[in-house]
Amino acid sequence: MTRCLLFLSLLFLCAAAFSQQSDFLSLKKNGRTIKNYFKGAPIAFIHVNGSLIEGTLERVYKDSIFMYNYDIRMTPTPWGTRFADTVGRYDLRYHINEIAAIPKPGKPFEFIRNGTLFMIGGIGYAFLHTFNGLIQKRKIEPGTLAIAGGVALLGFTMKKLRKYYYPIGKKYTIAYIKLT
Repeated sequence: MTRCLLFLSLLFLCAAAFSQQSDFLSLKKNGRTIKNYFKGAPIAFIHVNGSLIEGTLERVYKDSIFMYNYDIRMTPTPWGTRFADTVGRYDLRYHINEIAAIPKPGKPFEFIRNGTLFMIGGIGYAFLHTFNGLIQKRKIEPGTLAIAGGVALLGFTMKKLRKYYYPIGKKYTIAYIKLT
């Protein structure tokens, strides 16, 4: 009985020893970790050629990331409806030096932060002021149009100045962390 228990405990210890986490990637800003990417985690990045790459991280090994991506398309049914169907699975492999940037995660009220609300509000107010002035045959105030245009210009400037990704370089870096 003792031998059986000893054998089972050694078997579980061996299984635990072989089930260690694989290597992982760490996105850092000036040496501080922003996010870690482990096996099985979704990852998205901008390649050095400018294309957006998305997928699930399968493995990180020797400065390379192995990931897979599913091609999912809408397929029609005989009843005139559509459903999502997986066409294929693609295995992808990239070196970490091929990562040019990582998209920032969306935050709440992003339409206010990126200036979209200001652009819609400024242009909409200018349109309504002009439309009401023409319909009611009143004078269109240039000061009101200037303020509305200024609000729209402020929104446009906010949209252009907003960064939607972490550019890999001096400030942001990707670190390969080897565990095995």
